[in-house]
Amino acid sequence: MKSTLILTLATIGSASAHLSYTSRDLGTFSPGNETASSLKSGTVSSTFGWAYSTDDDFGDSHRNRAFRFTLLNQGDVTLSVQRTGVGNTLLPGFSVFSGLAHVAPESSAHDSSPLSLSYLASLGGPQPKQGAFFALGDWTIGNEDVYNTPGDPLSGVAVPASLRTLVYKGNAADGSSANYGSAAGINGDGNADGYISATFNLPAGDYTIIVGGGEYLTTPPVGPYTSYGVNVGLSVVPEPSSFALTAIAGLGLALRRRRN
Repeated sequence: MKSTLILTLATIGSASAHLSYTSRDLGTFSPGNETASSLKSGTVSSTFGWAYSTDDDFGDSHRNRAFRFTLLNQGDVTLSVQRTGVGNTLLPGFSVFSGLAHVAPESSAHDSSPLSLSYLASLGGPQPKQGAFFALGDWTIGNEDVYNTPGDPLSGVAVPASLRTLVYKGNAADGSSANYGSAAGINGDGNADGYISATFNLPAGDYTIIVGGGEYLTTPPVGPYTSYGVNVGLSVVPEPSSFALTAIAGLGLALRRRRN
């Protein structure tokens, strides 16, 4: 368990902790049928946000960053995170989830929305929760009503608030348990060098990647927090059978041209 609270849910709201994918959509892919890749940049606001979300009191979602992608069919997807910038000491960790948090025209989800707070209070384990994000399993977060006139509840609700559950698919973390802590189920790469990569077999659908700092500090700082740059990459390649069919087709075309 964490020895020191990063912040309580009562203070999360003042930090405007909203979960969005703005400028961090990696794209749409057909794994097994194409060779394709994508790279997006972002920042995370602490070295410990992901690691501190591996306990059963969860973690503050806005100490991490969300990316998204879509698969048109099932296949293998390789995801990577690389720290960027001179002097960047980040040891990254990431988790992959089926599903998306709220997107426009819905309002963005955040840890201290009334629906989030009510849901988290209903859970077992330690209370209060550090936030809504859990790095090693399914987690649920809520947003708020969108009013017909922004900021005016009397104008009526245009888009009602709701809860959204993201379904856990896997994780990867930089280094070893000496870096990211002792929680069961963390897949460390054994090399604390600022880079991680892992391959997942996933069905068709929309996906969320949550990226954050993978350093489990005994006494975390209380802020202000430094931003750490990351590049998040995704790649897919054809299945071996697809390579074979392509090669055969290419050979046949070459033979036809030679005869002609």
